[in-house]
Amino acid sequence: MTQTSKDQSVFNALETAASEVKKRHLMALFSEQPNRAHTYSLKVNSFYLDYSKQAINDAAFKALIDLAKFKKLEAKRDAMFQGKKINHTENRAVLHTALRNSQHIKKYSPEIASEIESTKTRMLEFVDNVTNRLHLGFTNKAITDVISIGIGGSFFGPKMLQSALIKNNNSQIKVHYLANIDGEQISQVLSKLNPETCLIVVASKSWTTAETQLNAQSVMNWFKTQLPATDAIKKHWVALTAKPEQAKEFGITSSMIFPLWDFIGGRYSVWSTIGLPLALSIGASAFKQVLEGAATMDKHFCTAPLDKNMPVIMSLMGYWQQEYFGLNNLMVLPYSHSLKSLPAYLQQLDMESNGKAVDSHGNDINNSGPILWGAEGTNCQHSFMQLFHQGKQSGMIDFILPATGHAKHPDQHKLMVANCLAQAQALLQGKTLQQATDELLADGINTEQAQELAKHKTMPGNTSSNTLIIDDITPHSMGALLALYEHKVFCQGVLFNVNSFDQWGVELGKSLGKNLLKSMHSGDFSSLDPSTSSLLKYINKQQS
Repeated sequence: MTQTSKDQSVFNALETAASEVKKRHLMALFSEQPNRAHTYSLKVNSFYLDYSKQAINDAAFKALIDLAKFKKLEAKRDAMFQGKKINHTENRAVLHTALRNSQHIKKYSPEIASEIESTKTRMLEFVDNVTNRLHLGFTNKAITDVISIGIGGSFFGPKMLQSALIKNNNSQIKVHYLANIDGEQISQVLSKLNPETCLIVVASKSWTTAETQLNAQSVMNWFKTQLPATDAIKKHWVALTAKPEQAKEFGITSSMIFPLWDFIGGRYSVWSTIGLPLALSIGASAFKQVLEGAATMDKHFCTAPLDKNMPVIMSLMGYWQQEYFGLNNLMVLPYSHSLKSLPAYLQQLDMESNGKAVDSHGNDINNSGPILWGAEGTNCQHSFMQLFHQGKQSGMIDFILPATGHAKHPDQHKLMVANCLAQAQALLQGKTLQQATDELLADGINTEQAQELAKHKTMPGNTSSNTLIIDDITPHSMGALLALYEHKVFCQGVLFNVNSFDQWGVELGKSLGKNLLKSMHSGDFSSLDPSTSSLLKYINKQQS
Protein backbone atom coordinates (compact mmCIF):
# COMPACT_ATOMS: atom_id res chain seq x y z
CA MET A 1 0.00 0.00 0.00
CA THR A 2 1.25 3.50 -0.79
CA GLN A 3 2.23 5.55 2.23
CA THR A 4 0.97 9.12 2.52
CA SER A 5 2.99 12.00 3.97
CA LYS A 6 0.99 11.61 7.19
CA ASP A 7 1.95 7.93 7.36
CA GLN A 8 5.56 8.86 6.84
CA SER A 9 5.60 11.55 9.52
CA VAL A 10 4.36 9.05 12.14
CA PHE A 11 7.06 6.53 11.30
CA ASN A 12 9.75 9.18 10.84
CA ALA A 13 9.10 10.32 14.41
CA LEU A 14 9.46 6.75 15.65
CA GLU A 15 12.69 6.23 13.71
CA THR A 16 14.17 9.48 15.04
CA ALA A 17 13.19 8.66 18.62
CA ALA A 18 14.62 5.15 18.36
CA SER A 19 17.88 6.49 16.94
CA GLU A 20 18.25 8.93 19.85
CA VAL A 21 17.38 6.42 22.56
CA LYS A 22 19.81 3.82 21.22
CA LYS A 23 22.68 6.25 21.84
CA ARG A 24 22.07 6.09 25.58
CA HIS A 25 22.40 3.36 28.18
CA LEU A 26 19.23 2.93 30.22
CA MET A 27 21.08 4.20 33.29
CA ALA A 28 21.80 7.43 31.42
CA LEU A 29 18.07 7.87 30.79
CA PHE A 30 17.45 7.66 34.53
CA SER A 31 20.15 10.28 35.12
CA GLU A 32 18.55 12.59 32.57
CA GLN A 33 15.07 12.09 34.08
CA PRO A 34 15.33 11.95 37.90
CA ASN A 35 11.54 11.53 38.13
CA ARG A 36 11.49 8.80 35.49
CA ALA A 37 10.12 6.04 37.73
CA HIS A 38 7.06 8.21 38.44
CA THR A 39 6.67 9.40 34.85
CA TYR A 40 6.65 5.91 33.37
CA SER A 41 4.45 4.07 35.85
CA LEU A 42 0.71 3.59 36.19
CA LYS A 43 -1.68 2.44 38.92
CA VAL A 44 -4.93 0.80 37.85
CA ASN A 45 -7.05 -0.76 40.59
CA SER A 46 -4.97 -3.58 42.10
CA PHE A 47 -2.17 -3.27 39.53
CA TYR A 48 0.94 -1.12 39.45
CA LEU A 49 2.93 -1.10 36.21
CA ASP A 50 6.49 0.24 36.17
CA TYR A 51 7.74 0.58 32.60
CA SER A 52 10.48 3.09 33.43
CA LYS A 53 13.13 0.48 32.55
CA GLN A 54 11.97 0.58 28.92
CA ALA A 55 14.25 2.23 26.37
CA ILE A 56 12.01 5.25 25.85
CA ASN A 57 12.07 8.98 26.42
CA ASP A 58 9.29 11.55 26.13
CA ALA A 59 9.72 11.87 22.37
CA ALA A 60 9.52 8.09 21.91
CA PHE A 61 6.47 7.80 24.13
CA LYS A 62 4.67 10.59 22.27
CA ALA A 63 5.53 9.00 18.92
CA LEU A 64 4.12 5.67 20.10
CA ILE A 65 0.86 7.28 21.29
CA ASP A 66 0.61 9.04 17.90
CA LEU A 67 1.07 5.63 16.25
CA ALA A 68 -1.83 4.20 18.27
CA LYS A 69 -4.02 7.08 17.11
CA PHE A 70 -2.84 6.67 13.54
CA LYS A 71 -3.73 2.97 13.67
CA LYS A 72 -7.23 3.95 14.89
CA LEU A 73 -6.80 1.79 17.96
CA GLU A 74 -9.69 3.36 19.87
CA ALA A 75 -12.15 2.93 17.00
CA LYS A 76 -11.13 -0.71 16.51
CA ARG A 77 -11.45 -1.35 20.23
CA ASP A 78 -14.95 0.11 20.19
CA ALA A 79 -15.87 -2.02 17.17
CA MET A 80 -14.91 -5.15 19.12
CA PHE A 81 -17.00 -4.19 22.15
CA GLN A 82 -19.95 -3.29 19.91
CA GLY A 83 -20.01 -6.76 18.38
CA LYS A 84 -18.90 -5.82 14.89
CA LYS A 85 -17.43 -8.67 12.85
CA ILE A 86 -13.79 -7.75 13.33
CA ASN A 87 -12.70 -11.37 12.76
CA HIS A 88 -13.04 -10.75 9.04
CA THR A 89 -11.51 -14.02 7.78
CA GLU A 90 -14.23 -16.00 9.56
CA ASN A 91 -16.91 -13.27 9.37
CA ARG A 92 -17.44 -13.33 13.13
CA ALA A 93 -17.88 -10.91 15.98
CA VAL A 94 -15.50 -11.16 18.95
CA LEU A 95 -17.53 -11.01 22.14
CA HIS A 96 -15.58 -12.63 24.96
CA THR A 97 -15.81 -9.32 26.84
CA ALA A 98 -19.62 -9.61 26.87
CA LEU A 99 -19.32 -12.80 28.90
CA ARG A 100 -18.08 -10.85 31.91
CA ASN A 101 -20.43 -7.90 31.40
CA SER A 102 -23.18 -8.19 28.81
CA GLN A 103 -24.43 -4.62 29.32
CA HIS A 104 -22.15 -3.08 26.69
CA ILE A 105 -23.53 -5.42 24.00
CA LYS A 106 -27.17 -5.17 25.09
CA LYS A 107 -27.69 -2.04 23.02
CA TYR A 108 -26.33 -3.67 19.85
CA SER A 109 -27.40 -7.31 20.28
CA PRO A 110 -30.03 -7.68 23.00
CA GLU A 111 -30.68 -11.33 22.07
CA ILE A 112 -27.03 -12.25 22.57
CA ALA A 113 -26.88 -10.38 25.86
CA SER A 114 -29.99 -12.20 27.07
CA GLU A 115 -28.63 -15.60 26.06
CA ILE A 116 -25.31 -14.93 27.78
CA GLU A 117 -27.02 -13.97 31.03
CA SER A 118 -29.47 -16.89 31.02
CA THR A 119 -26.66 -19.35 30.31
CA LYS A 120 -24.49 -17.89 33.06
CA THR A 121 -27.38 -18.13 35.53
CA ARG A 122 -28.11 -21.74 34.58
CA MET A 123 -24.45 -22.73 34.81
CA LEU A 124 -23.87 -21.16 38.21
CA GLU A 125 -27.10 -22.65 39.58
CA PHE A 126 -25.78 -26.03 38.47
CA VAL A 127 -22.46 -25.28 40.22
CA ASP A 128 -24.30 -24.44 43.44
CA ASN A 129 -26.37 -27.61 43.18
CA VAL A 130 -23.25 -29.76 42.79
CA THR A 131 -21.18 -28.04 45.47
CA ASN A 132 -24.12 -27.99 47.93
CA ARG A 133 -24.75 -31.70 47.23
CA LEU A 134 -28.20 -31.14 45.78
CA HIS A 135 -27.16 -32.70 42.47
CA LEU A 136 -26.17 -36.28 43.29
CA GLY A 137 -24.88 -39.11 41.16
CA PHE A 138 -26.93 -42.03 39.83
CA THR A 139 -26.47 -43.99 43.06
CA ASN A 140 -27.33 -40.92 45.18
CA LYS A 141 -23.74 -40.28 46.17
CA ALA A 142 -22.29 -36.76 46.28
CA ILE A 143 -19.95 -35.60 43.53
CA THR A 144 -16.36 -35.59 44.82
CA ASP A 145 -14.39 -35.47 41.56
CA VAL A 146 -14.72 -33.77 38.19
CA ILE A 147 -13.01 -35.06 35.05
CA SER A 148 -12.61 -32.18 32.62
CA ILE A 149 -11.95 -33.38 29.06
CA GLY A 150 -10.80 -30.72 26.60
CA ILE A 151 -7.73 -29.27 24.95
CA GLY A 152 -6.34 -25.85 24.03
CA GLY A 153 -8.60 -23.08 25.26
CA SER A 154 -10.86 -25.65 26.88
CA PHE A 155 -7.95 -26.64 29.12
CA PHE A 156 -5.40 -23.86 29.61
CA GLY A 157 -7.65 -21.20 31.14
CA PRO A 158 -9.57 -23.24 33.73
CA LYS A 159 -6.45 -25.23 34.71
CA MET A 160 -4.29 -22.12 35.10
CA LEU A 161 -6.88 -20.21 37.14
CA GLN A 162 -7.58 -23.20 39.35
CA SER A 163 -3.85 -23.40 40.08
CA ALA A 164 -3.61 -19.67 40.75
CA LEU A 165 -6.66 -19.65 43.02
CA ILE A 166 -5.67 -22.64 45.11
CA LYS A 167 -6.75 -20.77 48.26
CA ASN A 168 -10.30 -20.68 46.87
CA ASN A 169 -10.47 -24.33 45.84
CA ASN A 170 -13.35 -26.37 47.24
CA SER A 171 -11.80 -29.15 49.32
CA GLN A 172 -14.86 -31.37 48.71
CA ILE A 173 -14.42 -31.46 44.93
CA LYS A 174 -11.24 -32.21 43.01
CA VAL A 175 -10.95 -31.39 39.32
CA HIS A 176 -8.82 -33.62 37.09
CA TYR A 177 -7.92 -32.42 33.58
CA LEU A 178 -7.51 -34.70 30.57
CA ALA A 179 -6.10 -32.77 27.64
CA ASN A 180 -3.28 -34.68 25.99
CA ILE A 181 -3.94 -38.01 24.28
CA ASP A 182 -1.53 -39.95 26.42
CA GLY A 183 -2.94 -43.27 27.59
CA GLU A 184 -0.68 -43.20 30.61
CA GLN A 185 -2.34 -40.01 31.89
CA ILE A 186 -5.84 -41.40 31.35
CA SER A 187 -4.91 -44.58 33.18
CA GLN A 188 -3.44 -42.68 36.12
CA VAL A 189 -6.49 -40.41 36.47
CA LEU A 190 -9.14 -43.12 36.15
CA SER A 191 -7.36 -45.62 38.40
CA LYS A 192 -8.02 -43.53 41.50
CA LEU A 193 -11.61 -42.46 40.77
CA ASN A 194 -15.05 -43.91 41.37
CA PRO A 195 -17.58 -43.20 38.58
CA GLU A 196 -20.38 -43.10 41.15
CA THR A 197 -18.92 -39.86 42.54
CA CYS A 198 -17.56 -38.38 39.30
CA LEU A 199 -18.91 -35.63 37.07
CA ILE A 200 -17.45 -35.84 33.56
CA VAL A 201 -17.32 -32.56 31.63
CA VAL A 202 -16.58 -32.73 27.89
CA ALA A 203 -15.57 -29.32 26.51
CA SER A 204 -15.54 -29.19 22.72
CA LYS A 205 -16.91 -26.29 20.72
CA SER A 206 -17.05 -28.23 17.44
CA TRP A 207 -17.55 -31.68 18.99
CA THR A 208 -15.03 -32.94 16.43
CA THR A 209 -11.67 -32.26 18.13
CA ALA A 210 -9.86 -35.59 17.77
CA GLU A 211 -8.05 -35.55 21.12
CA THR A 212 -11.18 -34.65 23.07
CA GLN A 213 -13.36 -37.19 21.29
CA LEU A 214 -10.91 -40.03 21.83
CA ASN A 215 -10.43 -39.19 25.50
CA ALA A 216 -14.18 -38.83 26.02
CA GLN A 217 -14.82 -42.23 24.45
CA SER A 218 -12.15 -43.84 26.64
CA VAL A 219 -13.70 -42.34 29.76
CA MET A 220 -17.17 -43.39 28.60
CA ASN A 221 -15.97 -47.00 28.21
CA TRP A 222 -14.59 -46.91 31.76
CA PHE A 223 -17.80 -45.34 33.06
CA LYS A 224 -20.15 -47.87 31.41
CA THR A 225 -18.09 -50.78 32.65
CA GLN A 226 -18.91 -49.80 36.22
CA LEU A 227 -22.24 -48.00 35.73
CA PRO A 228 -23.87 -49.74 32.75
CA ALA A 229 -27.38 -48.32 33.27
CA THR A 230 -28.28 -45.92 30.43
CA ASP A 231 -29.82 -43.40 32.84
CA ALA A 232 -26.53 -43.14 34.75
CA ILE A 233 -25.06 -40.93 32.01
CA LYS A 234 -27.79 -38.34 32.59
CA LYS A 235 -26.56 -37.64 36.11
CA HIS A 236 -22.82 -37.68 35.47
CA TRP A 237 -22.02 -36.35 31.99
CA VAL A 238 -21.94 -32.68 30.96
CA ALA A 239 -21.23 -31.17 27.53
CA LEU A 240 -19.91 -27.68 26.79
CA THR A 241 -20.37 -27.24 23.07
CA ALA A 242 -21.74 -25.28 20.13
CA LYS A 243 -23.02 -28.57 18.67
CA PRO A 244 -25.69 -29.82 21.10
CA GLU A 245 -27.13 -32.37 18.67
CA GLN A 246 -23.80 -34.20 18.44
CA ALA A 247 -23.52 -34.16 22.24
CA LYS A 248 -26.98 -35.74 22.47
CA GLU A 249 -25.94 -38.44 20.00
CA PHE A 250 -23.00 -39.16 22.29
CA GLY A 251 -25.51 -39.81 25.06
CA ILE A 252 -25.57 -36.57 27.05
CA THR A 253 -29.01 -35.34 28.08
CA SER A 254 -30.23 -31.85 27.05
CA SER A 255 -30.38 -30.49 30.59
CA MET A 256 -26.65 -31.21 31.00
CA ILE A 257 -25.57 -29.42 27.81
CA PHE A 258 -24.34 -25.84 28.11
CA PRO A 259 -23.85 -23.73 24.96
CA LEU A 260 -20.80 -22.13 23.41
CA TRP A 261 -20.95 -19.57 20.62
CA ASP A 262 -19.07 -18.84 17.40
CA PHE A 263 -18.16 -15.37 18.64
CA ILE A 264 -15.98 -16.88 21.41
CA GLY A 265 -12.54 -18.16 20.40
CA GLY A 266 -11.07 -21.03 22.38
CA ARG A 267 -8.28 -18.99 23.96
CA TYR A 268 -10.84 -16.40 25.10
CA SER A 269 -13.35 -18.92 26.44
CA VAL A 270 -12.55 -19.29 30.14
CA TRP A 271 -15.23 -16.65 30.81
CA SER A 272 -17.88 -18.84 29.16
CA THR A 273 -19.29 -22.22 30.10
CA ILE A 274 -15.76 -23.52 29.47
CA GLY A 275 -15.15 -22.13 32.96
CA LEU A 276 -17.53 -24.71 34.48
CA PRO A 277 -14.75 -26.95 35.89
CA LEU A 278 -13.12 -23.86 37.39
CA ALA A 279 -16.42 -22.73 38.92
CA LEU A 280 -16.95 -26.20 40.38
CA SER A 281 -13.49 -25.95 41.93
CA ILE A 282 -13.64 -22.42 43.36
CA GLY A 283 -17.41 -21.98 43.71
CA ALA A 284 -19.98 -19.80 41.94
CA SER A 285 -19.24 -16.72 44.06
CA ALA A 286 -15.50 -16.75 43.35
CA PHE A 287 -16.16 -17.40 39.64
CA LYS A 288 -18.37 -14.29 39.55
CA GLN A 289 -15.48 -12.33 41.09
CA VAL A 290 -13.19 -13.54 38.29
CA LEU A 291 -15.70 -12.16 35.77
CA GLU A 292 -16.04 -8.89 37.69
CA GLY A 293 -12.27 -8.45 37.81
CA ALA A 294 -12.05 -8.86 34.04
CA ALA A 295 -14.94 -6.39 33.61
CA THR A 296 -13.06 -3.75 35.62
CA MET A 297 -10.10 -4.07 33.26
CA ASP A 298 -12.47 -3.87 30.29
CA LYS A 299 -13.86 -0.62 31.66
CA HIS A 300 -10.37 0.82 32.13
CA PHE A 301 -9.38 -0.25 28.61
CA CYS A 302 -12.49 1.38 27.12
CA THR A 303 -12.37 4.66 29.04
CA ALA A 304 -8.77 5.56 29.95
CA PRO A 305 -6.88 7.87 27.57
CA LEU A 306 -4.23 6.14 25.50
CA ASP A 307 -1.32 7.53 27.49
CA LYS A 308 -2.84 6.27 30.77
CA ASN A 309 -4.19 2.99 29.44
CA MET A 310 -2.36 -0.05 30.81
CA PRO A 311 -3.07 -2.58 28.02
CA VAL A 312 -2.29 0.07 25.40
CA ILE A 313 1.00 1.02 27.03
CA MET A 314 2.11 -2.61 27.40
CA SER A 315 1.30 -3.27 23.75
CA LEU A 316 3.18 -0.16 22.62
CA MET A 317 6.26 -1.20 24.61
CA GLY A 318 6.16 -4.60 22.93
CA TYR A 319 5.70 -3.10 19.47
CA TRP A 320 8.56 -0.66 20.13
CA GLN A 321 10.96 -3.40 21.15
CA GLN A 322 10.04 -5.69 18.28
CA GLU A 323 10.02 -3.13 15.49
CA TYR A 324 12.86 -0.84 16.54
CA PHE A 325 15.11 -3.01 18.72
CA GLY A 326 14.81 -6.30 16.84
CA LEU A 327 13.59 -8.39 19.77
CA ASN A 328 11.41 -11.35 18.80
CA ASN A 329 10.63 -13.05 22.11
CA LEU A 330 8.81 -12.16 25.32
CA MET A 331 9.79 -13.76 28.60
CA VAL A 332 7.07 -13.71 31.27
CA LEU A 333 8.44 -14.27 34.78
CA PRO A 334 5.80 -14.54 37.53
CA TYR A 335 7.45 -14.44 40.95
CA SER A 336 4.65 -16.45 42.50
CA HIS A 337 4.13 -20.18 42.74
CA SER A 338 0.41 -19.59 42.27
CA LEU A 339 1.14 -18.12 38.81
CA LYS A 340 3.46 -20.90 37.68
CA SER A 341 1.09 -21.89 34.84
CA LEU A 342 0.59 -18.33 33.58
CA PRO A 343 3.36 -18.39 30.92
CA ALA A 344 1.83 -21.49 29.29
CA TYR A 345 -1.60 -19.84 29.25
CA LEU A 346 -0.18 -16.66 27.72
CA GLN A 347 1.68 -18.66 25.10
CA GLN A 348 -1.59 -19.74 23.56
CA LEU A 349 -3.23 -16.34 24.03
CA ASP A 350 -0.42 -14.41 22.35
CA MET A 351 1.14 -16.74 19.81
CA GLU A 352 -2.08 -18.34 18.56
CA SER A 353 -3.57 -14.86 18.19
CA ASN A 354 -0.79 -12.88 16.55
CA GLY A 355 1.48 -15.49 15.00
CA LYS A 356 0.76 -14.40 11.43
CA ALA A 357 2.73 -14.06 8.18
CA VAL A 358 0.41 -11.57 6.46
CA ASP A 359 -1.49 -8.51 7.61
CA SER A 360 -5.25 -8.02 7.47
CA HIS A 361 -5.00 -7.11 3.78
CA GLY A 362 -2.97 -10.23 2.89
CA ASN A 363 0.35 -8.39 2.58
CA ASP A 364 3.57 -9.99 3.83
CA ILE A 365 4.82 -8.65 7.16
CA ASN A 366 8.07 -8.97 9.11
CA ASN A 367 6.69 -8.82 12.66
CA SER A 368 3.47 -9.72 14.43
CA GLY A 369 3.50 -11.66 17.67
CA PRO A 370 6.59 -12.56 19.71
CA ILE A 371 7.71 -16.00 20.80
CA LEU A 372 6.44 -16.14 24.38
CA TRP A 373 7.95 -18.27 27.12
CA GLY A 374 8.86 -18.09 30.79
CA ALA A 375 8.87 -19.76 34.18
CA GLU A 376 8.20 -18.97 37.81
CA GLY A 377 10.77 -17.11 39.88
CA THR A 378 13.02 -17.76 41.65
CA ASN A 379 13.48 -21.10 39.88
CA CYS A 380 14.21 -19.35 36.58
CA GLN A 381 17.24 -17.62 38.08
CA HIS A 382 18.96 -20.99 38.28
CA SER A 383 18.31 -21.92 34.67
CA PHE A 384 18.06 -19.50 31.75
CA MET A 385 18.61 -16.10 33.39
CA GLN A 386 22.38 -16.47 32.98
CA LEU A 387 21.93 -16.11 29.23
CA PHE A 388 19.97 -12.90 29.63
CA HIS A 389 22.60 -11.38 31.91
CA GLN A 390 25.67 -12.27 29.88
CA GLY A 391 24.65 -13.98 26.66
CA LYS A 392 24.35 -12.30 23.29
CA GLN A 393 20.63 -13.06 22.89
CA SER A 394 18.04 -10.80 24.42
CA GLY A 395 14.31 -10.35 24.60
CA MET A 396 11.37 -8.52 26.10
CA ILE A 397 10.69 -9.24 29.77
CA ASP A 398 7.62 -8.94 32.00
CA PHE A 399 8.24 -9.44 35.70
CA ILE A 400 4.99 -10.14 37.59
CA LEU A 401 5.03 -9.90 41.37
CA PRO A 402 2.31 -10.07 44.06
CA ALA A 403 2.88 -7.39 46.69
CA THR A 404 1.67 -9.74 49.44
CA GLY A 405 2.51 -13.37 50.05
CA HIS A 406 1.43 -16.18 52.33
CA ALA A 407 0.62 -14.77 55.78
CA LYS A 408 2.41 -17.61 57.56
CA HIS A 409 5.64 -17.22 55.61
CA PRO A 410 6.51 -13.50 55.40
CA ASP A 411 10.27 -14.09 55.22
CA GLN A 412 9.92 -16.20 52.08
CA HIS A 413 7.90 -13.48 50.40
CA LYS A 414 10.42 -10.78 51.31
CA LEU A 415 13.14 -12.87 49.70
CA MET A 416 10.91 -13.42 46.67
CA VAL A 417 10.39 -9.67 46.29
CA ALA A 418 14.11 -9.01 46.71
CA ASN A 419 14.99 -11.58 44.06
CA CYS A 420 12.47 -10.29 41.54
CA LEU A 421 13.51 -6.67 41.84
CA ALA A 422 17.19 -7.62 41.91
CA GLN A 423 16.88 -9.45 38.58
CA ALA A 424 15.27 -6.41 36.96
CA GLN A 425 17.89 -4.18 38.54
CA ALA A 426 20.78 -6.36 37.35
CA LEU A 427 19.39 -6.44 33.81
CA LEU A 428 19.12 -2.66 33.93
CA GLN A 429 22.49 -1.80 35.47
CA GLY A 430 24.79 -4.62 34.48
CA LYS A 431 28.38 -4.59 35.73
CA THR A 432 31.24 -2.80 34.00
CA LEU A 433 34.73 -4.21 33.57
CA GLN A 434 36.03 -1.64 36.05
CA GLN A 435 33.41 -2.54 38.65
CA ALA A 436 34.21 -6.23 38.32
CA THR A 437 37.95 -5.54 38.57
CA ASP A 438 37.57 -3.35 41.65
CA GLU A 439 35.44 -5.99 43.40
CA LEU A 440 38.07 -8.65 42.77
CA LEU A 441 40.89 -6.42 43.97
CA ALA A 442 38.90 -5.68 47.12
CA ASP A 443 38.68 -9.45 47.71
CA GLY A 444 42.50 -9.62 47.75
CA ILE A 445 43.07 -11.05 44.27
CA ASN A 446 46.24 -9.76 42.62
CA THR A 447 45.98 -7.25 39.79
CA GLU A 448 46.83 -9.61 36.92
CA GLN A 449 44.32 -12.25 38.02
CA ALA A 450 41.68 -9.62 38.74
CA GLN A 451 41.99 -8.10 35.28
CA GLU A 452 41.69 -11.52 33.64
CA LEU A 453 38.79 -12.80 35.77
CA ALA A 454 36.89 -9.51 35.53
CA LYS A 455 36.19 -10.20 31.85
CA HIS A 456 34.09 -13.18 32.90
CA LYS A 457 32.13 -11.18 35.46
CA THR A 458 31.23 -8.25 33.23
CA MET A 459 27.57 -7.80 32.26
CA PRO A 460 26.30 -5.22 29.77
CA GLY A 461 22.96 -4.47 31.48
CA ASN A 462 20.85 -2.07 29.41
CA THR A 463 18.09 -4.70 29.13
CA SER A 464 14.55 -3.33 29.18
CA SER A 465 11.76 -4.83 31.26
CA ASN A 466 8.31 -4.18 32.68
CA THR A 467 7.45 -4.86 36.30
CA LEU A 468 3.79 -5.51 37.05
CA ILE A 469 2.92 -5.60 40.74
CA ILE A 470 -0.40 -7.14 41.82
CA ASP A 471 -1.69 -6.19 45.26
CA ASP A 472 -2.74 -9.79 45.95
CA ILE A 473 -3.74 -12.96 44.09
CA THR A 474 -7.54 -13.07 44.31
CA PRO A 475 -10.33 -14.15 41.94
CA HIS A 476 -10.91 -10.46 41.11
CA SER A 477 -7.27 -9.67 40.38
CA MET A 478 -6.79 -12.84 38.32
CA GLY A 479 -9.76 -11.93 36.14
CA ALA A 480 -8.29 -8.48 35.62
CA LEU A 481 -4.82 -9.91 34.89
CA LEU A 482 -6.06 -12.16 32.09
CA ALA A 483 -8.16 -9.34 30.62
CA LEU A 484 -5.10 -7.06 30.74
CA TYR A 485 -3.09 -9.47 28.59
CA GLU A 486 -6.05 -10.17 26.29
CA HIS A 487 -6.34 -6.47 25.52
CA LYS A 488 -2.58 -6.09 25.16
CA VAL A 489 -2.59 -8.87 22.54
CA PHE A 490 -5.55 -7.27 20.75
CA CYS A 491 -3.77 -3.89 20.68
CA GLN A 492 -0.60 -5.43 19.26
CA GLY A 493 -2.72 -7.06 16.59
CA VAL A 494 -3.99 -3.59 15.68
CA LEU A 495 -0.47 -2.13 15.70
CA PHE A 496 0.86 -4.88 13.44
CA ASN A 497 -2.40 -4.90 11.46
CA VAL A 498 -3.18 -8.61 11.84
CA ASN A 499 -6.38 -10.50 12.66
CA SER A 500 -5.84 -11.70 16.22
CA PHE A 501 -8.88 -13.96 16.20
CA ASP A 502 -8.26 -16.67 13.60
CA GLN A 503 -5.73 -19.53 13.71
CA TRP A 504 -5.42 -21.17 10.32
CA GLY A 505 -2.05 -22.70 11.20
CA VAL A 506 -3.67 -24.72 13.96
CA GLU A 507 -6.40 -25.84 11.55
CA LEU A 508 -3.80 -27.12 9.07
CA GLY A 509 -2.19 -29.29 11.73
CA LYS A 510 -5.57 -30.77 12.67
CA SER A 511 -6.37 -31.55 9.04
CA LEU A 512 -3.04 -33.27 8.37
CA GLY A 513 -3.37 -35.22 11.61
CA LYS A 514 -6.68 -36.70 10.44
CA ASN A 515 -5.14 -37.75 7.13
CA LEU A 516 -2.18 -39.37 8.88
CA LEU A 517 -4.49 -41.30 11.19
CA LYS A 518 -6.30 -42.71 8.14
CA SER A 519 -2.96 -43.78 6.69
CA MET A 520 -2.00 -45.47 9.95
CA HIS A 521 -5.24 -47.47 9.96
CA SER A 522 -5.03 -48.43 6.29
CA GLY A 523 -1.28 -49.02 6.14
CA ASP A 524 -1.15 -47.05 2.88
CA PHE A 525 1.62 -44.43 3.12
CA SER A 526 1.93 -43.76 -0.62
CA SER A 527 0.50 -40.24 -0.40
CA LEU A 528 2.91 -39.15 2.33
CA ASP A 529 6.26 -37.44 2.04
CA PRO A 530 9.28 -39.80 2.35
CA SER A 531 10.25 -38.65 5.87
CA THR A 532 6.76 -39.05 7.35
CA SER A 533 6.30 -42.40 5.61
CA SER A 534 9.62 -43.66 6.97
CA LEU A 535 8.77 -42.56 10.51
CA LEU A 536 5.39 -44.29 10.44
CA LYS A 537 6.92 -47.49 9.13
CA TYR A 538 9.45 -47.46 11.96
CA ILE A 539 6.74 -46.83 14.57
CA ASN A 540 4.55 -49.62 13.16
CA LYS A 541 7.51 -52.00 13.31
CA GLN A 542 8.11 -51.18 16.98
CA GLN A 543 4.42 -51.68 17.78
CA SER A 544 4.15 -55.05 16.04
